[in-house]
Amino acid sequence: MGGRAAWKGPYVAVSLLKDVIAMARAHPDWWSKTRFQGAPAPAIIRTQSRASVILPDFLKCVFFVHNGNRRMTRIEVAENMVGHKFGEFAPTRKYPQHKDKKKK
Repeated sequence: MGGRAAWKGPYVAVSLLKDVIAMARAHPDWWSKTRFQGAPAPAIIRTQSRASVILPDFLKCVFFVHNGNRRMTRIEVAENMVGHKFGEFAPTRKYPQHKDKKKK
């Protein structure tokens, strides 16, 4: 199996980590207490780093991930997303849909 070497650790863009740390420092009550009690995230973090791995520290945070088409996809990180990459949750293609046939 290919992939990143285990000794290197998961790849996360430095700018993304800085944004998450800045949000944690700006809203310490939400970060330490109400984050897991269902309170909505106080800020949305925008990123173009689709290759970054989702860390456990990102739980309950809301991200806008670039999908390659001048648009951002909203992602709220849940427990089952940890270890996956942001690009897996922001589709880049729009699949065609068939039109409904009109009834006569």
